[in-house]
Amino acid sequence: MEKSSTQVAAGLGSPLAADKPTVQHWIAQHRALIEALQRQAEQIRQGGGPKRMEREHQRGKLTARERIARLLDDPDEFWELGLWAGYGMYEEEGGCPAGGTVMGLGRVSGHLCIIVANDATVKAGAWFPITVKKNLRAQEIALQNRIPIIYLVDSAGVYLPMQDEIFPDRDHFGRIFFNNARLSSLGVPQIAAIMGSCVAGGAYLPIMSDEALIVQGTGSVFLAGPYLVRAAIGEIVDAETLGGATTHTEISGVTDYKMPDDETCLETIRRLVSHLGPRPRAGFPRSTPRPPAFPPEDLYGLVPPDLQQPYDMREVIARIIDADSWTEYKAGYGQTIITGYARIDGWSVGIVANQRLVVRSRQGEMQVGGVIYSDSADKAARFVMNCNQKRIPIVFLQDVTGFMVGKRAEHGGIIKDGAKLVNVVANSVVPKFTVVVGHSFGAGNYAMCGRAYEPRLMLAWPTARIAVMGGKQAAQTLLQVQLGKYEREGKTLSEEEKQRLLEEIESRYEAQTSAYYAAARLWVDAIIDPIETRRWISLGIEMADHNPDLPPFNPGILQV
Repeated sequence: MEKSSTQVAAGLGSPLAADKPTVQHWIAQHRALIEALQRQAEQIRQGGGPKRMEREHQRGKLTARERIARLLDDPDEFWELGLWAGYGMYEEEGGCPAGGTVMGLGRVSGHLCIIVANDATVKAGAWFPITVKKNLRAQEIALQNRIPIIYLVDSAGVYLPMQDEIFPDRDHFGRIFFNNARLSSLGVPQIAAIMGSCVAGGAYLPIMSDEALIVQGTGSVFLAGPYLVRAAIGEIVDAETLGGATTHTEISGVTDYKMPDDETCLETIRRLVSHLGPRPRAGFPRSTPRPPAFPPEDLYGLVPPDLQQPYDMREVIARIIDADSWTEYKAGYGQTIITGYARIDGWSVGIVANQRLVVRSRQGEMQVGGVIYSDSADKAARFVMNCNQKRIPIVFLQDVTGFMVGKRAEHGGIIKDGAKLVNVVANSVVPKFTVVVGHSFGAGNYAMCGRAYEPRLMLAWPTARIAVMGGKQAAQTLLQVQLGKYEREGKTLSEEEKQRLLEEIESRYEAQTSAYYAAARLWVDAIIDPIETRRWISLGIEMADHNPDLPPFNPGILQV
């Protein structure tokens, strides 16, 4: 099929050959991946299970997800982050679905907010190490983007058997209150509702917020509960008298609003948010949105789910950006990275994407896609600097196996050129958004704005793989280490035993590279359906537009 004149003018993308057997196979595989993702996500959303949900209802309480649904303008427009937190972790403790906390972005009375709700059906809302990390991530989003944050508090406090991993370090429990104070100093609205237990150090979170609500009969807040008070000073007192709604709204003055039930509390929060005044914006450029030139559903047939075959990242980009908005930067140079300007849902963006096709370099030799060469690193660094100069957000599409190695690459200064790219990404001041499409290996993860480089959102397709190197290479390396250990112990393995050991190592390593493993540890914020990529990025830029304070761009010293 020939391209239309508008497609030719755009210079990007072509219709999907949907009748090809390979494409049909890829589509079927992607759909199976998405169905498995959705099934597991629904199971995680059950939290502690139906019995514990019913117990919350018997206590006159809504569950965390029910509370968020009542709070939002549109319950179907909740962009959940950290759903996979804790996945496969803490099995000896009975698991911790979603890290015992529900977190995400949504609109409350027309305002985009980040919402955090303790899930009391999971260990009574106790804080595991991943729970702390997830709450800190919510506050980081509020800090970076200056959007209001709403806390729906219902927690029994720190999970004591793991207190050494929760309490004392820099990014442990105390950092939450540090962030409370910083958010306040920056004028970021914080509203907290005490809808259940709020114990010990956790009591500071709602009280360090701008306004605090408490629900009569179910909400309580105190530094020490009745049992600890009796053990410490011999005083006998019930929870309601010690720190219930009447105590804190009529005697201590610790909280601001006494609410008769969850529903009234949530409606009051909506009214409080509705009174927020206007705030300055960054003013990132946005034109009238246009749909992509080709259906986003094509993405299922464009990327090999097993990542073993090459594909054209330009075709992927064409399904994400607005039609006819593409202007490629240095198209013929450094071809294993694609750079260009585009619009996504009307927002002006710069795109940096790894190219997985086999391409020809300016010297004439063939280059392997997915690998960053010196010329690609140089091009990408220059482009990131241009985006900062123009004050437009940057979107990174990762499918990178690392930097090129070998004598020729080293003599050509690959370390210098890679360092230049890492430098400008680290010092970039415009909002960055990262989507892991495929591989995210080694230093390529850093250069393409991995988690350590503070993307405002870091998202992953189900096909994502994050590790220091590929599974086969890592397995061979680990096998040699293990064989060396056996030799020192005087043991000898047969070829069959070596192969079995190799397969065990490779299987374990591959499991640790999966998108689920990464999301469980919050290395990525969400695993998303590829066809939702455009909507996620648009939401992220809208979120980032709330922060007008972009400092001057200064990359420091570059080895040029």
